[in-house]
Amino acid sequence: MSLASRSNVVRGPTLVALMGTCIGLALSVSACSPDYPKCDNDEDCHQGEFCVNNLCQQCRTNDDCPQGQRCASGACEAIPGYCTSNSQCAAGQVCQNNMCVAQKQAALKPPPAPTPAGACELTPVYFDYDSSTLSDSARDQLSRNASCLRERGTRGAQLTGMTDPRGTEEYNLALGERRAQSAQQYLKSLGTDANLSVSSMGEEMASGSDEAGWARDRRVDFKAK
Repeated sequence: MSLASRSNVVRGPTLVALMGTCIGLALSVSACSPDYPKCDNDEDCHQGEFCVNNLCQQCRTNDDCPQGQRCASGACEAIPGYCTSNSQCAAGQVCQNNMCVAQKQAALKPPPAPTPAGACELTPVYFDYDSSTLSDSARDQLSRNASCLRERGTRGAQLTGMTDPRGTEEYNLALGERRAQSAQQYLKSLGTDANLSVSSMGEEMASGSDEAGWARDRRVDFKAK
């Protein structure tokens, strides 16, 4: 066999091997991850980031953001007016459902007629948090109110239940009514003949900003008719 023939025999397998290596390298390069911040999936992004529309972003939905923030255009941003307590809101606002909102003002009403000198007064009864159960002190006050109704010969009274600002508006309206009904039923059990009607203002008149203030919000008010 000539030298040229031997060279062709050696060069043939070697050329095939080199071509295979080149093809493998090309495939390997094509399989590399895209340049950051471009991505194909979350694994192409930094820790804590998400691949959204082939771009690495801080968040995909609001659930990916910390409390008090929302996802906007792939980034977490503070929610305007977000709060967890009344102390975080401006003057004249309360924290309701994690948002600072204007405190509701009661419609202006004419002042009640003055109580005759020496006459007894109907005073509020107070409740524990998220409860319409009468405490011993509430029962004692209701007994005094029942005596006052008889003493004044009052034909009727309006019982209005109220709550502190925590909870939803719908829930607090229902809770205020349950409180007024508890007071009404106890007065009737004491033999009160006056016509007692109940209503609820829920959190509308709430003014407290701490536990002491909220305790004063949780009450039933009485108004003689």
